[in-house]
Amino acid sequence: MNRFYKRYSDLIFHLLSENKWISLAQLAERTGFSKSTIWRDLEFLDTILPEDWKLERHEAFGVRLRKPESGTLESILREIRDKNTYFHTLKLILLSDGIDISLISNEVHISRSTAYRHIEKLQEVLQESQLTLTSSPFKVVGDERDIRRFIMQYLDLMSFKPEAEKDWPYSGDFQSALLVQTSSYSMTLRTGAVQRLKMILYISNLRMSMGYFVSFPKTLVDAYKESKFFLSAKEIVHFMAKANIPSRETQLQEILFFAIYLMSEERPTNRSEHLRYLRRRRIGEREHPFSVYLEDLSNIAGFNLTDDDIFLFHIYQTFKRIYLEKELNTETLHSSMMQYLPYYETNPLFKTIEDLGVKTFSKVPLIFKKLDVLEIFTLLQAAILRKRNRHVIQAALVCRTYYEKDYIREVLNYHFGKQLSISTLDSSSIDLISEYEEFDLVISTDFDHSSKLKDLPAINVSAFPTGSELMEIKQFIHDHFLKQMDLDKEMIYPFEKQDEPYS
Repeated sequence: MNRFYKRYSDLIFHLLSENKWISLAQLAERTGFSKSTIWRDLEFLDTILPEDWKLERHEAFGVRLRKPESGTLESILREIRDKNTYFHTLKLILLSDGIDISLISNEVHISRSTAYRHIEKLQEVLQESQLTLTSSPFKVVGDERDIRRFIMQYLDLMSFKPEAEKDWPYSGDFQSALLVQTSSYSMTLRTGAVQRLKMILYISNLRMSMGYFVSFPKTLVDAYKESKFFLSAKEIVHFMAKANIPSRETQLQEILFFAIYLMSEERPTNRSEHLRYLRRRRIGEREHPFSVYLEDLSNIAGFNLTDDDIFLFHIYQTFKRIYLEKELNTETLHSSMMQYLPYYETNPLFKTIEDLGVKTFSKVPLIFKKLDVLEIFTLLQAAILRKRNRHVIQAALVCRTYYEKDYIREVLNYHFGKQLSISTLDSSSIDLISEYEEFDLVISTDFDHSSKLKDLPAINVSAFPTGSELMEIKQFIHDHFLKQMDLDKEMIYPFEKQDEPYS
């Protein structure tokens, strides 16, 4: 679905990432579009951007995008999607049980020929999801679970909120009933689960109101009908469009459909106990693909990821979700991540994670979609950054006077906090620094003694450290971490190019 506004989203992404003037030549290199195409797209963006977003163009400097104080990449992309006629056309088709070209033309305010061109593009997108579009009246056909999954992806991307709709009758009742049921079965839910389950209920009721129902093998219904997920879903069946369900068997199928999503959203209640279980059973089985995958990821990261409780807890939930989606043909991933995929799938770490998944789980098999890889990518990035944020440099601060020492130490604490563990020394102690090998770095205002430090890194600063001197220390901290972890700087945030300084 990104294809409908990719050129515009690419421009906005790079303009906001740069956050300064950028030339058309640079934009052309980064986006792959010609300068003339970019210029036309900028002129169009100028007509649809909200008033508080300012697109500035200059013959010498290039172009820059100035955002309002509370503006974000997601908020401006949402504005553009809301004004995109492709998305309006798709919404009309998805939320109706057949629609003709005249109604599309009138509702979206486009010509019939433009509407037909939109239909052709939409057919291509639907085919990628194993769905088809009938001839007029246009409606989506295919496996019901695939249709509901596609609708969920679309509504999620459009930041749709069921409770904002006129035909959403439940207000806070559904949420209260859901939390009562999950509590009675000692279940806790993942972050954002309630909103996603509201979306599932909305889509289910929409499709049932049109007379379309999901279908599972009877063996699957029998396997889950005594589970806490099925029983919880059964207790809130009155929120479903029961009047449209033709039989009890069909009702059980719809209950199972909701129960599967509820199961995907469950989070272990006792985190410590769950982590012990993972380390004892899952990771303890050395040949298990999950264990092999974590070991290979740890080798990439440069440290044992299973020692990171946060990473281990969340990565297992991710694999559980991927497994359930494959086994039950559902999808619960937050599809709004899709808008970021084009900008991170070219990162070398992303490709490594993707290839590793294919290799490790080839015999299971567990299928990794691009968005699954992006989720694992973010979890691994978070683990590496967590390690980076805890990385401490042992620094010796050598000054000429007590007031110089006091001032510079506090300046360093202000800029680097706990990243520097500072020991203050007198310049007469310079000979002892390299002898005891306790330090990673010497920061000094006494320039004459740097030759006595042998191979120990030293950075000279002024009595009143300048921005460039502080940047040199920041660069050292960053490089020291990368060297210790044996990491390529292009693989971790902020995803620098080799020829760009750290900033």
